[in-house]
Amino acid sequence: MWGLLLLLLAGCRYTFWPVVPAGAGAAFPERLSITGELRAEGDEAVASLKLVRVPRAGYLVARWYAGNRMLLSKAVFIEQSGNLKLKFPLGKGYRQLVLVWERQPVLQLSIGVPRVPPRPTGSPGSTRPQEP
Repeated sequence: MWGLLLLLLAGCRYTFWPVVPAGAGAAFPERLSITGELRAEGDEAVASLKLVRVPRAGYLVARWYAGNRMLLSKAVFIEQSGNLKLKFPLGKGYRQLVLVWERQPVLQLSIGVPRVPPRPTGSPGSTRPQEP
């Protein structure tokens, strides 16, 4: 009886192993942190950007797209946190701004309404059965 009780109580011991051992502190890489908005002002699109964290000096590349066609590309050298305004020609239709830092896209902003093709009439989900 006592043997069974000791065996059951031995299974209730605290047996936690830490996920990351002490002293193995892995540092996270420094990354660019940026927020922004894109709005229309007359015949221009104005991107108001806030650079929250800039790990090192470098080029922020802004690529202006109409659909899948790149219309314009600008490169701005940044060294520190702050605010930045970029202007682009605004045409009709859907436009996108993609910001690239060290060959990695970091922010995408869009303006306008994307063109979405209509649902085909013969597709299975195009008509709903009428309920009795």
